[in-house]
Amino acid sequence: MKRGASLFFTLALCGALPASAIQYEIQRWDLEAGTEVFLVEDHRAPLIQIVVEFPVGHWSRWARDHHAEEAFDIQFYDVDGDLRARADALSVDLSVGMYSHSSRIRASCLREDVEPVLKLVRDVIDNRAFDGRELKRWNESAKLGWSRLQKEPKFRLGQAAARLHFAPDDPRRRKYESPRPRITNIERLTAARDIVVRLPGRAIGFAGDLTRDEAQLLAAKVLPPASETLPDGLEPRLSPLTPMDRIPPELTVTLSKTQQSFFRYGRHSLTYNSPQYPAFLVADHVLGGHFFSRLSKALRHEGGETYGASTAGRGGSYRESYALGTFTRADNADATEAKLRQVLRTLNEDGITEEEREAAIGYMRGHRLFSRQAPSQILERFMWERRHGLPAGFYDDLTERAAKISLEEINVFVREFYSPSHFGMVIVAPK
Repeated sequence: MKRGASLFFTLALCGALPASAIQYEIQRWDLEAGTEVFLVEDHRAPLIQIVVEFPVGHWSRWARDHHAEEAFDIQFYDVDGDLRARADALSVDLSVGMYSHSSRIRASCLREDVEPVLKLVRDVIDNRAFDGRELKRWNESAKLGWSRLQKEPKFRLGQAAARLHFAPDDPRRRKYESPRPRITNIERLTAARDIVVRLPGRAIGFAGDLTRDEAQLLAAKVLPPASETLPDGLEPRLSPLTPMDRIPPELTVTLSKTQQSFFRYGRHSLTYNSPQYPAFLVADHVLGGHFFSRLSKALRHEGGETYGASTAGRGGSYRESYALGTFTRADNADATEAKLRQVLRTLNEDGITEEEREAAIGYMRGHRLFSRQAPSQILERFMWERRHGLPAGFYDDLTERAAKISLEEINVFVREFYSPSHFGMVIVAPK
């Protein structure tokens, strides 16, 4: 166990990190034009979480055209391995990665190590000696991984659904298509990385044992100056979803060397800003959001059809694919499919009960408290809201918005959204 992590757990066990309801405050200010700083102070333990975020992700057309994902990821890999060796020597948990909506460098460390850790982060950003051998290894690994995924039933299930819902060039479908080889031209990659780390709209977040004055001094050392303009094509370009009436009501994909059948009964999701989203969260929890949900009761506890039945795809900044899912042995496929369809049909026709509504709200309130126990959770949630263009406090407010919706209003939503006519079945079955 790393030194910082070991100390954290030791303090927690000793009672130095009580789970009392602490009212964390997000402090925010401009470091310079184009760069914000966020701080969540907590001086109970000498621990610090650092998040450096840049406003471009791999859904961006510009990022794809300029190979920015591999450019950002490879910057932690210098030819001599010095950067990773320094991270090991500091026992720092440091990660570098580009995601769908943003690029982030994260680090967790002891307070006494924060200055050398931030020096390491700056040296990662300034690294120009990218390790081309590592890029070649990534390419070979991607080929092997893609070959393996073609034999994975759950991947093939998601792939079939993605191809039904999303256009071929839509970034929401990209993870289910053959990976594009990473380029190994170091000059092109360095140029792309340099643009990413200078994009206006970037942010530096701190959580833990720091004051605002300390955070200001440290933040000033992390990043090069911000650019004044954004490149064209930075925002994701998403295609319209395939209308549900153009998606076949049932599609079966056959796969050799499997003894099970897998089901995905899906439709288009909602977005975070949909007025119906709070009602959806309640209904989804009742349907498939916990161990004793309706899906689990019908398919696991009562019938023994499967070990797992749940829902997935609870929406995002953009519409995606929402689905009920399960699996069973091949000779039990027909009975399982019938039960899966029946669970949805019963929910749609009868709605949820007041007892289920109250239990769902209770779960949401409890889950919200668990997500507010550490300053790093507050920081990450705030930066998530910012990343998706949501107002601060959106996540916390969702629960209370949901609690104010009556049972009758939720069931009106259920009758429309969960109509079986809006859903299509995808099955992966033995060949």
